[in-house]
Amino acid sequence: MDFNILDKIVQETLGAMEKAKEQIFSIAEDARSECARVKEELQEIRDKTYHVIEMVDEFYSRERKARVRLMEVSRGLERYTEDDIRKAYEEAQEIQVKLAVLKEREQQLRTKRDDLERRLRHLQAMVERAEQLMSQMGLILNFIGGNLKEITGKLEEAQLRQEIALRVIMAQEEERRRVAREIHDGPAQVMSSIVLQSELCERLMDIAPERVREELQELKNLVKGNLIEVRKIIYDLRPMALEEVGLYGAIEKYLDDFAEKHNVIVEHRFLGKEKRLSTLYEVAVFRMTQEALSNVAKHARAKTVKVQVEMAEAAMTTLIRDDGVGFDVQNAEQDEHFGLLGMRERAALLGGSVEIRSNLGQGTTVMIRIPLKERKDDGEQNGKDSNLASR
Repeated sequence: MDFNILDKIVQETLGAMEKAKEQIFSIAEDARSECARVKEELQEIRDKTYHVIEMVDEFYSRERKARVRLMEVSRGLERYTEDDIRKAYEEAQEIQVKLAVLKEREQQLRTKRDDLERRLRHLQAMVERAEQLMSQMGLILNFIGGNLKEITGKLEEAQLRQEIALRVIMAQEEERRRVAREIHDGPAQVMSSIVLQSELCERLMDIAPERVREELQELKNLVKGNLIEVRKIIYDLRPMALEEVGLYGAIEKYLDDFAEKHNVIVEHRFLGKEKRLSTLYEVAVFRMTQEALSNVAKHARAKTVKVQVEMAEAAMTTLIRDDGVGFDVQNAEQDEHFGLLGMRERAALLGGSVEIRSNLGQGTTVMIRIPLKERKDDGEQNGKDSNLASR
């Protein structure tokens, strides 16, 4: 499974949902703005309608008075002149025309008012729906976003475990090749020489018996040297001192040998009561300590190394400090130098961590912390120990 593609899909999904939420917000804002404009226009129309209604009422009253006046003039022809009758008629007609115009204007304003009220209700409903939708989208985004982040985290963890497993396999194969080369170039060559020398001794028994003792002595020295080489290979594969004297004792023996071999002052301190752990844990801690000190010997040019090992109830912490030249940790990890990645992977397999602090000219500090599990009855954890121990 390509976790990068899956992560890209997850991020694109969240991005599309965020974009949709922003669009809904934009629609809601537009609706609010339109709603405010319609409210303002509606208020203006209501004011005009109210004013026109008042005028209509007034002209209704004037129209009634004009009709009364016209009836009065029409019945009293002997009392009113022709001009009075004409003026009363024209006045009544003018009032009726204005009243008709005002009634038409009132009807138009009422229609427009009703339309604006319906539009306002529609806009208010739209704003309410948009707000509800935004709220729901926010909840969905929070829910899905949280779950997707959790899923992404688990996928990244699974990918990391997969990468670590592949590196373990590669490390096992590399270890096998190394052991094969060491056996081929060391004990196998010596064994071949031993066979040839033993054949030579057989021939010398008949022709020069006095030289047999000398050849046997050389043969004995070859066997001793070969035995030392074989023991070294065995120790590299699995430090026997762990079984014999425990983790504290094995580390102490290694530190003594390290100090003598590299002419470095090594100060060590063991804190907490030692308890036996599973082989997986003991080998892992020993190997990481060994790797850290190997880096000191190869790169640090240190005069003094301080090692502190503390075994507490819940975790074991190993602290290694040197007064060497130091290095740029970030560049070293990016270049996969100094075995730092291997140390981190080994610690990660046990749920632990490796912290490295260093600056040029200021020495280096390596802190290894491993959460502890007590030794199991089966001893080897059915192959899991051998995977890590072989590294």
